[in-house]
Amino acid sequence: MSRRTGHDASKLRYWEAVGLLPPPPRVAGKRAYPPDVVERIAVIDLARKAGFTLDEIRELLDGIATGVAPGKQWAALVERKRPEVDELIARAQAMRRLLDQLAACTCPTLEDCAVASTP
Repeated sequence: MSRRTGHDASKLRYWEAVGLLPPPPRVAGKRAYPPDVVERIAVIDLARKAGFTLDEIRELLDGIATGVAPGKQWAALVERKRPEVDELIARAQAMRRLLDQLAACTCPTLEDCAVASTP
């Protein structure tokens, strides 16, 4: 599974220990993760990159695993995280604009650059 996901075994074991991954069955003493774990790990990766805490990721994944309609299960999480994600997007867009301006800058030094001194 490490090769398939790009994560070392210790990280997978940690995620298993904190409840993000289900304990897999063992075959000849080795963990034999089912194929759907790759998708679960992709969700974990995306959530981590978006700034979700381990508890929030667990809440997200628990919503997938229950028989309850996911929308109802995730309503509180969505309500809490949507503003944070919107802010993350706004900061990334602002940084992108700054990078585009800096790429076009012809100033000889950073001190001479009005773009670099603009927050």
